[in-house]
Amino acid sequence: MVLFILSGCALSACSSGRRGWLLSERAQGAGGAGALPEAGAAGVESGLPDAGLGESGAAGAAGAVSDAGAVGNAGAAGGGSSAGPRCPARFETACAPTVLVDNKDATSSGKLFSDALADPANTFDCITRDVCSLLFRKQTEIRPITQVTLIIEAFQGISETWSLGTESTIRVSSSHLQVVADAHGNVQDEIKGLLYYHATNIYQSDDGNGVANRWLVQGVANYVRHAAGYIPGTQQHPGGKYNDGGNTTGFFLVWLDHAYPDFVYELNQSLSSSDPSVWSPQAFEDITGHSVDQLWASYQATF
Repeated sequence: MVLFILSGCALSACSSGRRGWLLSERAQGAGGAGALPEAGAAGVESGLPDAGLGESGAAGAAGAVSDAGAVGNAGAAGGGSSAGPRCPARFETACAPTVLVDNKDATSSGKLFSDALADPANTFDCITRDVCSLLFRKQTEIRPITQVTLIIEAFQGISETWSLGTESTIRVSSSHLQVVADAHGNVQDEIKGLLYYHATNIYQSDDGNGVANRWLVQGVANYVRHAAGYIPGTQQHPGGKYNDGGNTTGFFLVWLDHAYPDFVYELNQSLSSSDPSVWSPQAFEDITGHSVDQLWASYQATF
């Protein structure tokens, strides 16, 4: 099995000459993108939705990918904001794989999954459409996924995902759901947060190297969980490095997308594996006109 996440260079700007995937006009021309955002001018504030930012392992659109770490850094408390329904009509056909549910622990802790999601197939269908609406602008940019199997069973860990061809699998630990329930956490929110994270893994781009770009793959998936409304923004903390992955990178991308609208979309497109360029953090400068170190310093100044 080969690990990869689909990506594609689908915009005319791919021929701009800047590493083959400059997507924004912000960084073009003399003077670049202008001044960096002022400290506090854009970021994760009370006006932005609370969100779930997970660290559930490397993304995988193909090949086995496990998430040995903790999702959302929320510990046993599980989910967060009880986000409202999100089921956009956009990409209704492009992001609507057949969903099979295999609850191998249905009479024990796996019952928590069944109780939380009365119609998991419909729930996941809405999640995939929402993920695609957040990551893509055109149907031609979206990797075709025909089937997703949700497996619920007892194992140590939280969740994992892998794909082969056009079929993907998401495996959720009923043991973890029991921990969430025992801590009086919101099991339904925890499940939905995990599904958002891994649905992002299935569709997002990673330049064909989910291992080398694991921190960024995690960050984009965390950004999507934030946009979906899971785990409070209080999980944001100063410090660390932009490439730490998990919450750290996730909230950095939230701030960047607020300061530079469509940043995450353009970043995801820059991770195309269909062009000859090897992805590097130069993409941050190509999109914004500022180096990732400058952007990180500006973001840290917001705390």
